[in-house]
Amino acid sequence: MAQQKNKSARELARAMYRYFGGYSGDGAPSYGKFARECGITLEELSERRCDEIFDRAWRECGEIRRDYLIDSALTKRADPSFVKYLLSEESADAGADDEIKVTLEVSDGE
Repeated sequence: MAQQKNKSARELARAMYRYFGGYSGDGAPSYGKFARECGITLEELSERRCDEIFDRAWRECGEIRRDYLIDSALTKRADPSFVKYLLSEESADAGADDEIKVTLEVSDGE
């Protein structure tokens, strides 16, 4: 894959769909592997999630990755207990992203 460092978030989204949709490498597709192929860090890639279209691609590619892992476990290409662990960690991390922090200040009216 060509260097993607200077590509827009939307161009990276299209490249990510191609990468995850047609993955044929070792192991499972991952955001880290995709970032390395693009010549950027995972942190630089995840910073693009502020773009609505890229964020949608990120989430859909996560679904593709989950399906890939589940299929690998069902066909015994991957250890089912390890896949279960990976998916449970992903679920825990996803919940952390959705967390909303609220600070309340109580006033006595004076």
